[in-house]
Amino acid sequence: MVALIIGSFLPMLVLGVPIALCLVLMTIFVYFQIGDARMFLQIPQRMFSGMEMQLLLAIPFFIMTGEIMNRAQITDRLMTMASSMVGWLRGGLAHTNIVASMLFAGITGSAISDTVAIGSVMIPAMKKNGYGEEYSAAVTAASSVIGPIIPPSIPMLIYASIMEVSVAGLFLGGMLPGILVGLALMVAAYFVAVKQGYGERQPFVGVINLIIAMFKGIPALMLPLIIMGGILGGFFSPTQASVVAVAYGLVIGYVFFRTLKLSDLFPILKHTVVTTSMLMFLLACAKSFSWLVSYYNLVEHVTLMFVTLTTNKIVFLLIVNLIFLVVGMFLDMGFAIIVLGPLVAPVAYHLGVEPIHFGLIMCTNLTIGLATPPFGLVLFAASGVSGVSLTKLSRAILPFLLAEVIVLLLITYVPFFTMYFPKLFGFA
Repeated sequence: MVALIIGSFLPMLVLGVPIALCLVLMTIFVYFQIGDARMFLQIPQRMFSGMEMQLLLAIPFFIMTGEIMNRAQITDRLMTMASSMVGWLRGGLAHTNIVASMLFAGITGSAISDTVAIGSVMIPAMKKNGYGEEYSAAVTAASSVIGPIIPPSIPMLIYASIMEVSVAGLFLGGMLPGILVGLALMVAAYFVAVKQGYGERQPFVGVINLIIAMFKGIPALMLPLIIMGGILGGFFSPTQASVVAVAYGLVIGYVFFRTLKLSDLFPILKHTVVTTSMLMFLLACAKSFSWLVSYYNLVEHVTLMFVTLTTNKIVFLLIVNLIFLVVGMFLDMGFAIIVLGPLVAPVAYHLGVEPIHFGLIMCTNLTIGLATPPFGLVLFAASGVSGVSLTKLSRAILPFLLAEVIVLLLITYVPFFTMYFPKLFGFA
């Protein structure tokens, strides 16, 4: 039966059938094989029941928050702040790009949004100041993967809903890994800039200008503080926090900065509805697939397969990381979490890996896959924004991917980096 599942899914995927439909059609093929017509009623039942989770309401509100902040031109203020902080280093615009992505990550939680918003401003500026176009696009693509690691994070919400793990714990666990990825990228950017002769060191802007830039960026930076502070302080749940984030973004855009217009509201709502619909339909279809997982004891089969290969936790995590990296190159991140999470996570738990730790390993790994050649979605976005061919961009991004993989191995084998804050606040 496993052969039927794989044999029906892969051809549809190769033919370009949408992933959500692949999951439903694959389930239907298996039902035909079983031969019980009554089982077809389970498909709509499971699809609807899978959406009956209050936590999932946070997804559209966080998506809407990111779109509000994008249209409110928060990006410019964050980049000014980032430039004042690190622009004086060798390769200053590259460091500004990376730090801006780290700041922006706390608002949108989306790698694609980061690539478009930061890249549309920073890539032309870097090219104008003598940085190579491939280097500029590579820095943008590599740094944008920080978006889903630093909270709030849509992939973490998906993982939490599928695996019933604390959202607050995952958000807290993503803070240090996100910072580590940013620092590693800055080190890589520095060495590449020195080797290629990019970005001579500029004078420091001065303490007064730095304070002014930070003061202007405070309203935007208050958003992640409100989200995390409210959740950890017990003032509201993650779902309620997403609603508060939308309200705060509207106040910032319409009242404080006055960069939003009434005409912006419809595009914001349209983007939110379209993105949410695609994601929710994928989640609903995945619930029909979850029946196959339980009916055929696929978790048990996967566990036995890994136990046959190794019972060593270190070796298991290495194998899993390699699998996730390959999967992340080709498949949508949300889909990978929905399908692979329930199969592999129980094995990790059995070997002593904590649920929050494994969730962060999975989310970080698949996020890196977004910028990994040949089919990482972030690469296509960066190529479109910069005009750099995918081939040139794939070569230029390799040093940055190496830095990210090193951080991935660090957080995989040193749980301190992912578990410190969750344990500090009692979520582990």
